[in-house]
Amino acid sequence: MSLVPMILTNFTSGELSPRLSGRVDVAKYFNGCQTLENFLVHPHGGITRRSGMRYVADAVSHGSPSALLSFEDAQGQAWVLEFGERADGQGVLRFFYDGGRVQNAQGGTLELSTPYVASHLAELRAVQDRQELILTHPLVAPQVLSRTEGGGFALAALSLDAQPETWGQDNWPAMCCLHEDRLVFAATKSEPFTLWFSRTSGHRDFRLCTREVPLTGWDDFEIADGSGDSRADGRAGDTFLLLGGDCFSQDSALCGDVYDEDGEATPRYYRYTGQRIITASSGSLRATFRDAPSTTAEIESVRKADGALNAGFWEEFEVGARIHADPGSDPLDDDGLEITLSAQQGGRICFLAPRDKLWIGATCGEWTVSGSSLGAPVTPGGVKADRQGTSGAAQAAACPAGHATLYVQRSGRKVREMAYRFESDAYTSRDLTLLSAHVAAPGLTQLAFAQEPDPVLFCVRADGVLVAMTYLPDQDVCAFSRIVTDGAVEAACVVSNDAEGRDELWLVVRRSVPDPADPDGQPLTRRFIETLEPAFSEDAASVAEAFFLDAGLSYAGEPVAELTGLAHLAGRSVQVLADGAVLPERIVSASGSITLPRPASRVHAGLGYTSTLKPMRLEFSGARGSSQTRTKRITEVSVRLHRSLGGKVGPGGEQNGGHLEPLLYRTSADPMDGPPALFTGDKSVRFPQGWGTDGVLTVVQDQPLPMTVLLVAPTLAINE
Repeated sequence: MSLVPMILTNFTSGELSPRLSGRVDVAKYFNGCQTLENFLVHPHGGITRRSGMRYVADAVSHGSPSALLSFEDAQGQAWVLEFGERADGQGVLRFFYDGGRVQNAQGGTLELSTPYVASHLAELRAVQDRQELILTHPLVAPQVLSRTEGGGFALAALSLDAQPETWGQDNWPAMCCLHEDRLVFAATKSEPFTLWFSRTSGHRDFRLCTREVPLTGWDDFEIADGSGDSRADGRAGDTFLLLGGDCFSQDSALCGDVYDEDGEATPRYYRYTGQRIITASSGSLRATFRDAPSTTAEIESVRKADGALNAGFWEEFEVGARIHADPGSDPLDDDGLEITLSAQQGGRICFLAPRDKLWIGATCGEWTVSGSSLGAPVTPGGVKADRQGTSGAAQAAACPAGHATLYVQRSGRKVREMAYRFESDAYTSRDLTLLSAHVAAPGLTQLAFAQEPDPVLFCVRADGVLVAMTYLPDQDVCAFSRIVTDGAVEAACVVSNDAEGRDELWLVVRRSVPDPADPDGQPLTRRFIETLEPAFSEDAASVAEAFFLDAGLSYAGEPVAELTGLAHLAGRSVQVLADGAVLPERIVSASGSITLPRPASRVHAGLGYTSTLKPMRLEFSGARGSSQTRTKRITEVSVRLHRSLGGKVGPGGEQNGGHLEPLLYRTSADPMDGPPALFTGDKSVRFPQGWGTDGVLTVVQDQPLPMTVLLVAPTLAINE
C-alpha cells in the first residue's frame, strides 16, 4: 500500500456529464465535478456558495406565469418590468426599482394595462431604442413603453410611417433590434424569414423609396405677401409669380413660410393637390390666392383665415423632409428595405444579434446580413445574406457576451456560442454544453447574462432548475453549475446596479406553501418576485451579514424576539441566522411570524438549501498505471477555505450511508456568546470511508453560512 497526496487546484470545468466519468485522458476531467450544486465558479478557479434569493413581492398572479424585462434611462436608473395577467384576464405591467415595487402618486403599486396575457409571455421580446422600449409579439401589434413628463411610464401602440402592408391581425413581427442606426423587425407568421429595416436615423420610417424636399424638378415659385399682414404664407390676397411659359397645376410646388406665435418665419414647401391650372402663356403672370377662386389667374389659398392649412388643396412639407418618391424611382442608400432569407426548409427567425454584421439565428441555421462589400453598410442597393451554419436556434432570446452571442440550439438542450473565428475566417457556432450535456437536458427556455462582478450566463430550465455558466473564454473558463431551490424558477432577467457596481439577477419563482384552510391537504402554488443576493462581501465584518436563504427576508434594528413579515411562507419551516448564529428551524405562523429563542438585532429567515461539491473520481497514474478501478481509500481530506463557516466533508452518497464529517471552527479563544470569526485557511478531516474502487469525496454546506472552496487536497491510499 502506498499513500499518494493529491491536489485539486480549481474547478473551472464545472459540472461534467456522467458520460465523462471514464475520460481521465481529457485535461478538463481534473478540473471538473460530478456534482456542483448551488455553487458558482469563480474565473480564478475556486467556487463560492451562491447567495440566497431575497423575497421582493408576490407576482401579479399566483395562478399564471409572469415575464421579466429590464429598462434603463439616460441617467443609468434601471427598472425591472413584470408582465403578467390578473385573475380577470387583463394583462398588467408592474415596475420594480431599487429592490422594491414602484408606487403611484396615490401610494399604491404602479401598474399599466397591457395587451399581453399569460399565453403571450413566452414569446414577448423587447429592444430599447434610446429612451423607449419597443415590445414585440407575433399576435400583438408592436408597443412602445416610454417615460412621461411626470416621471411615470406610458404604454401605447407603436406608430410607424409606411408600416408594411403584410402586417396585421395575428400577423405581427416577433422580434426587433437596432442595427447600423436602423430599427429592424423580423419574422411574422406569414413571412417567417423576412426582415424589415427602417430608414437610417428614422427608426419609425419604413418607406422603401423616398426623396428629400424639395424634389428634383420642383419649380421655385415663391409666395409674396399681398394680403397686407406682412406674412408670405399663402392666405387670400398673397401672390406668386409665373414667368412666361410656366404652368402651375396639380403636383406643382411653391415655397412660402409658416409663422409661430412670436411671428418667427420658418420656410415650408407646399404642393398643390387641386384641379386648377394656371399658365403664363404670353409673358409673366402673377397668380393670386383666393378662398373661392373664380378667374384663370386665381388659385385656392394655402392657408385659411385662421392660419390653418387648407388641406383639401395643399400638402405642407418641411425643408429637408422625406416623402414618397415618384413611381419607378430608385431607392436612396438610407431608405428602408425589406429582405427575405433564402431558407431551404421551414421554420422561422428566432433571434437577432446586431454586431459588425447582423447575426441571425433561425430554426434552420445561422445567418449574417451585411453590406454587399467589405465594411459597407446595409443599403437597398447593396445587401448580402450569408448562411453561416446549420445548428438552428430555439425561441429563447440570445445574449451578447463579449465578442460572441450565446443562444439556445433548436432542441433546447444545448447552449451555443456564435462568434467569428480568425483561423477559419468564418462565423461558427460552438457547443458550450458538449462536456456538460446533462445540465440542459430537460430543455432551456430563457437566458440572462450578468457581466459584473463575474461573467455568468443564467439559463432557466424547463423543470425550474436555474443553470449557471461562468463564461470567460479568454481564460478557457466555461463552467456549469446548477442552482436548485425549493420550488421552480420560471423567468429571469438581469438589470444593472450602477450604485453597487454589479448586475442584479431578478427571478420569478414558483413555490408551494401549506393551505391555511387545510394544512395537511394539497399545498397551494405561489409565485414570487425574488432577487439573487450579491456574493458575500469581502468587506463584511461579520457572518451576521451573510444571506444564504431563499424567499428570505432580513431584519436589522433593536433586538427583537419575534420576526414578522413572512406571510408568504406561512406554514413553512425556515432556517434562521440571528446575529451570525444558526438557530433551530422555525415554523412560520399563519400571520407570518416566527419566535426566536433569544432577542437578536440582525436576523435572516427563509428557506434553506444545500450546496454540494463532488469532484470527479480521483485519478493518479503511478508506476503500475492508472488508479481507476483499483482498490483504494481516501484517508484524509484538506480543504482550503476563504471567509467561510460551517460545512461538512466525507464520502457522501447513499452507498456510503451519506456520512459527512463536520468542519469545526470554534476554538477556546472564541467568545461563547457569539459566532466564531470567518475562517480563511486549511481545514483537514479524517475520511470516514473504507476501501473501494470509487475514490469519491463530497463537500457540503447546508447551513445559512458562507463557503468558498479554493482547493481540495485528498490523501489517497492505493493497494499495490
